[in-house]
This record gives sequence, structure tokens and C-alpha cells, in this order.
Amino acid sequence: MSPMNQSKPMTLREKNRLRARQELLDVVLDLFSEGGLSACSMDVVAKRVGASKTTAYSHFPGGVDEMLRELYTLVSRRVVASAREAHDEKTAAAEKILALAEALLSVCAEKKVGHFYMMLSPVLSPLLEPVVGYASAAFRDMITSDLATVGFAPEHAEPVSVLLTGAMRECAREVAKSPDRLSEMLSTFDALSRLIVEQFPKTCSGV
Repeated sequence: MSPMNQSKPMTLREKNRLRARQELLDVVLDLFSEGGLSACSMDVVAKRVGASKTTAYSHFPGGVDEMLRELYTLVSRRVVASAREAHDEKTAAAEKILALAEALLSVCAEKKVGHFYMMLSPVLSPLLEPVVGYASAAFRDMITSDLATVGFAPEHAEPVSVLLTGAMRECAREVAKSPDRLSEMLSTFDALSRLIVEQFPKTCSGV
């Protein structure tokens, strides 16, 4: 590989800055878990980390709003990366779709993360609107491709992928509220998705 294509190693200063940003994000997640959006402020975040508010703003000039958007983006990327890896290891369409659900619901079973990622309130939703939808779009694309491999016509594959992604998110919300329902929600989603994958093409073809 040409040296021009190799990633430049991070300097100690860059590593320290990255670690400091992550510490701030971890604190915001803790605060949100404890008291919702109203519990999050730059004063409290800085105090919890043991830094000045000026230092906190140097990492996130947009304040708490920017931190929450960054946190949501990181969780979304984590979900998609994990889901895509698990999805690509499977061969059957139903197994691929279940792998996506397993990745999402497993993350949402982590109490703090799930509460933040799935429990969008009327106050929080507008704040996160610019970064919401990345995972859902990725899931819809993968499911649409999976359905095409088992005989779904293009005009059916896309809307069914929307339906399955929506069902998956509803299951994830339940898991975020009650992590002990993880297995129940996964098995329920699996039964639903398999029924659709196996029966929908037959219904449409009149078989």
C-alpha cells in the first residue's frame, strides 16, 4: 500500500482530545438517563467531568444540543455497523432481517443507551431531527434488497421494508423500556417477518 493511502497515526494531543470528548458524551448520557433533557446543562457536564465550562465548550461549541446530536449519531453508527456485519454473515433473507433486529434490540437493551436512543420526547425530537433516520434508512435498504432475493416485486419490496423497519423500531422501544423483554420481542418480530417473507409473494401472485 502506498504511504499516501495509509492513515496517519493520531498524535497524543489528538488522542487526549478524543478521550475528553468521549468523557463529556458519557456524562451527558448519564445525566439524560437520570433526569432527561432538563438535567443536561454545560455547567453540570463540566462539573461532573472536572473541567471548566470553557473547556467543555471548546470541544462542543454548540453546547448540550451538539453533544446530544453527536451522541445520537454515534449510537446510530454503532447500530448500523453491528447490524450490517451480522446481516452479511447470513444467507437466507429471513435470517438477514432477524440479524438486523438483533443488532438494534441488543443496543436498546442497554438501559442508558436504549432510553436515550428510542425514547424521543416532543422536546428532544426537534433537537435531534437533523441526525435521526440514518439507521432506519440503512435498514430499509438492506431489507429491500433481501426481499428482492425471495421474489418480492420492486413495488412491494420497498413498502414492506418500511413496514418491517417500523415494526423493528416498535420492538426496540419496548426493549428500551423493559430490557427483560428482549427475547420476547425478538421472537415476535422473527415470527412476523418470516410470515411476511414466506407468504407475501404467494399472496400477491395468487398462489
